[in-house]
Formats: sequence, C-alpha cells, structure tokens
Amino acid sequence: MTRGLTKQLLKDLNSSDVYVRRYAASHRNATPEVLLKAVGDSDVNVRRHAADNPNATPEVLLKALGDRDVDVRCHAADNPNATPEVLLKALKSKNGYVRCCAAEHPNATPEVLMKAVGDENDMVRYGAADNPNATSEVLLEALENNEDGGVRWRAAKNPNATSEVLLKAMEDEYWYVRGAAAGNPNATPEFLLEVLGDDNKKVRWHAARNPSIKKLDIPVEEWLELIAGGVFVGSIKNIPARVKKDPRYKDMVLLRKLSPNNS
Repeated sequence: MTRGLTKQLLKDLNSSDVYVRRYAASHRNATPEVLLKAVGDSDVNVRRHAADNPNATPEVLLKALGDRDVDVRCHAADNPNATPEVLLKALKSKNGYVRCCAAEHPNATPEVLMKAVGDENDMVRYGAADNPNATSEVLLEALENNEDGGVRWRAAKNPNATSEVLLKAMEDEYWYVRGAAAGNPNATPEFLLEVLGDDNKKVRWHAARNPSIKKLDIPVEEWLELIAGGVFVGSIKNIPARVKKDPRYKDMVLLRKLSPNNS
C-alpha cells in the first residue's frame, strides 16, 4: 500500500494543478522520493511544504537549503529532522533568519553552536547562547568574545551554565548579566553568598531570590547580618526555618526591616 501511495503522490506531483502538488508535498506519508521531487517543483509553496514535511530526510533538507526562496531555506533549517550537517550548511546562508533557525534548533551540536555564537548577526548569537544544548565552552565563548550584552545575558542564564561560566559572568560590566548569573538555577549557595556582596542592588536582589540561597550553610548570626542589610526584603521565603525561629529574626520583622506581608 505504501508503494502504491508513493506512486500516486509522484503522479500528483506531475499534475498541472498546483494545489494537487502542494497536497502531495505536505502529505503525512510522503516518502523521501516524493519529497525530493517536490523540493524541486516550480511552485514555491510546493517546495515550502516539502522542506517543512516531518518525513524530510537530510538529503531533502540539504537540497532545500540551496533554494532561492528564503522561506524554503528557513523551513529546511527548522525541520525536526535537520542533522548537524544540515544545520552547518544553514549557517552558511546569507540570510540571518535561516542562520537563526539553525542556531535555535534542538538538534544543534556544540560544533554548530560554537559557529553560531560567533555569527555577525546578533539574533543568531542570541539563539546559540539561549540553546539548551550549549556547552560551557559555547557559553564561555559567548561571554568572552561578544560585545553585545544581550548575548552575554543569555549565556549567563543558560541552564547549562557551569560554575566557571557563572564566575565569568560575574566579571561583566553590565548588572543584568551579573544578575542573570545570580538568578541561574545552577548557582551554588557559596557562589550566591559572594554575589550578595555585589555593588549593584539589583544583582544582590537576584541572588537573594535564588532558591539555592536557602541551602547556604552559615551560622544564624551571619544570616541575621545578611537580613539586616535589607537584601532579603520581598524574598523571606528563601530564609531557612532555623533562622526564622530565632527571636532576633522576629524582632527584625517587628522593626520593619523585613515586610511580614512578603512571607
């Protein structure tokens, strides 16, 4: 039956009716043979459907990436079957949107992302620094060799950021990059304790609101000193129960050094 359907779809692709050809190219059971033919069609929408088809193989996608139409190339770079080979070719495109699709792709490997994070287009670099497949090497490259603070901010907040990456982010001149590092879920309590000494209030605010700070193993007296500094206003849920039980903490609440309404 499958071969019979393939023959029919191939026949449909020879139709003079463009809508018949578009249907064939978008068919959920279209085979690579069908899609290879469709991606060479004279109608741009037939080619777009072929490049977008979830059955498209790397061979189909590589052919689509050579298309003169940018939407066809974007569909190919965004296809869930895109391999690293396909994505690396997409990154050679002159169009930034095509390269951005490759940088954001869930199949992007460190090799792909390392190339993308050095792209001339900021949106491509954003995609690479945001990609959940980014390794610490990719993120360090984003932090060390990018003048765009937006790229560095994305690298600092990436869920794959290691301690080395976060420490590098804390050297940044922009508070929002340091703040992203302070709010990163991979930040250790010890790292956050250091961040609480940052000269920018907003950075300290992010550190105090990171749930990991609650695991900070320091004496109650030191906790109370941090609290007295006002950094935990609005985030007292991150203060350990052992500290909240201390009478001195309760006095701080009564003295409005903390707002009881934020509990």
